Amino acid sequence: MRGWLPALLALALAGCAANPKVVYEDMPRTYAHGIGGATFLVGGSFQPFSQPDGNSLILYGPEGAFVIDTGRHPEHLASIKRGLSGIGMPPVAVVNTHWHLDHVSGNPELKAAFPEIEVYATSAIDGALATFLARTAESYRKAIAENNIPIGARADIEGDLATIARGAELRPDVIVDESRDMAIAGRPLSLRVAHRAVTERDLWIYDAAEKRAIVGDLVTVPVPFLDTACPEGWLKALGEVAASGAEQVVPGHGPIMDMAEFGAWKSAFADFIACAQGQGALEACSGGWLKDAARWIGPDTSLAGAMALSYAGRIRSGKLDGYCSA
Repeated sequence: MRGWLPALLALALAGCAANPKVVYEDMPRTYAHGIGGATFLVGGSFQPFSQPDGNSLILYGPEGAFVIDTGRHPEHLASIKRGLSGIGMPPVAVVNTHWHLDHVSGNPELKAAFPEIEVYATSAIDGALATFLARTAESYRKAIAENNIPIGARADIEGDLATIARGAELRPDVIVDESRDMAIAGRPLSLRVAHRAVTERDLWIYDAAEKRAIVGDLVTVPVPFLDTACPEGWLKALGEVAASGAEQVVPGHGPIMDMAEFGAWKSAFADFIACAQGQGALEACSGGWLKDAARWIGPDTSLAGAMALSYAGRIRSGKLDGYCSA
């Protein structure tokens, strides 16, 4: 089986005692004020034996509000809608950093609720629907047929299958396949495209007025999620974020970082990739990540350690499902 949930199911069936910290926001919280107006964070979650939700943001400009990434679960989408209601501005746009289901699954329902919304994203979803997501759906159907699903995971599997079946509704209205500056809801932003990084094309946003980089899964905790990644392109993209002029980085999963914290995460990621591509023990790679990223992982390292070891093995064997070729 492939993808997020299959990986977590494998750990569950192996008896891994996963109990990561849950970071759910009942109401979106304001974390910054500035020239561009308040920005609201709807924090993601990563619950045991469940699929995650990525972080979502609500921003606004003179022409309305817009959402960056829409999560996976109904509870997460409900928090986004409460945040939009609270600021009293209709959403006019969604920006997706990439096509992973924990960042785009709320798109169809949000567009149904607000028909004027336009979705901005790369076209990489097209290839994903034909390859990775098609294989993921096949593996999920097989798991259901074989009754090979841990207690509590079935709802996530069925939810993902329903989302993949609505794949055409996940495609963007405005395709952004190359970096460019543009205004969304009247708010000037720089949309930066990273090629062959976390996915075939990732979109990250630099908000110059706030000196803030919103980077999607270019930064994640408790581990870098490498399922569809090309490590070399990912490292290059992190260098571009570092050189952007940002003073704050908003990850796809995990807490907001200042540039010192981002630099520490970037170094930990580079060391982990170098170790996995080397000849030493894979356990040393996993252990190195746990040490370097301890500030974000917390005291329970079981899930992060198991995932890091799995990813290191896949890097070593060349079995990442990424897009490193031209």
